[in-house]
Order: sequence, then structure tokens, then C-alpha cells
Amino acid sequence: MAKKTSDVAPANRQKATAPRRATTSEPVSSTTNDTPPAAHPGPSGDEIAQAAYLRYLSRGGGDGQDFDDWLEAERELKKRNSGG
Repeated sequence: MAKKTSDVAPANRQKATAPRRATTSEPVSSTTNDTPPAAHPGPSGDEIAQAAYLRYLSRGGGDGQDFDDWLEAERELKKRNSGG
């Protein structure tokens, strides 16, 4: 009896593989932080999201300005953190 064609895998089909994780030559330590607090790169995404949400509420919750709220909240937080 002949095999069904559905039982045979195509020869050109490749097996999917997971992407490889990049490695570094430096050891990673989860207990130390070499960045001093004064050199903080900027507000976190959570801080910006909260400030943007507060702007949204202060506008009365109108839709369609989420991107503008995010950018303005980010500018405001950066200005406040830089002391300006």
C-alpha cells in the first residue's frame, strides 16, 4: 500500500529555531549599580505614563491626544528632574 502524500514532510521545509541570546564577556551582577543617582538618564516609562494619564484626566478624558500627552509629560518630567 502506498503512503499518503500528507504523511510525507516536504524536503524544503526548515525547522523553526529560537533566536540565540547575545552573550557578553563581562560578568553581570544584580546586586551592584554603577550609575550614581545624580546621573539618572531620565524618567521611567511608568513615571511618564502616570504623568500622561494625569494630563488626560485634567483635559476631561478626551480621546485622540494620547501621544501629545505622553510627549508633554516626558518633557515636563525631564525639565523637573534637571532642575530647570
